[in-house]
Amino acid sequence: MRNLSSFPTKVDTFVELYDLPPSLVVSAKRYQELKVKPTLNSTEQAELNNLTTILGDYIITPETWNKFASALINVEDFFLTKVDGYIDTKQLEWATYVKDFTYKGVYSASTQYKFQNMITYNGDLYLCTKDAKGIVPTSTANWQKISTKGDKGDTGLNVYYKGSYSATVAYALGDAVDYGGLIYYCKKATTAGTAPTDATSWFLFDKTIVSQTTPPTTQQGLIWIELIS
Repeated sequence: MRNLSSFPTKVDTFVELYDLPPSLVVSAKRYQELKVKPTLNSTEQAELNNLTTILGDYIITPETWNKFASALINVEDFFLTKVDGYIDTKQLEWATYVKDFTYKGVYSASTQYKFQNMITYNGDLYLCTKDAKGIVPTSTANWQKISTKGDKGDTGLNVYYKGSYSATVAYALGDAVDYGGLIYYCKKATTAGTAPTDATSWFLFDKTIVSQTTPPTTQQGLIWIELIS
């Protein structure tokens, strides 16, 4: 089929078609009569040419339809040979990019790091901006700090409550006990008899107490707000 489309070199233009108005019905019938005649004399040919011009916005000619078909085929061919291949190439490129955007653990001078690799160094998180090996993360030519280690916050509630403290029990890291009306958090494994007031093994969970009576036990850092009735 002859290619009548200019795509993708440029965008095609098409004739905008309309419904046939009642005023041109007679002209359309005469056009059909002339089109089915096997031969036309010069007068009839001139009449047909004139009717073709008059009815141009209401007739789907073979040329109009073939141009649309050519444009459709050109678009299909363009997507098949140009766009699909382009997308496949970009997918591979982005897959590599995403795979490199991974955390590689604590920095090691003997490791080869790639663009977008992430590491921790002195508690801070760094992003590799250029392939590097043996170049410390503090070098801004190859690394970008993306987060800084913050100060230690208060202990959260991710603990295991063991009830009231017992001197006969050895407690593990993460255990929490009630002692003297206060909650203590075990920050390292202890032997039986290590009281919660031992700051090397225990951490006071809540350092602020609001009450009318004096706390039964005291510890450095404890804040007591006395309620006066």
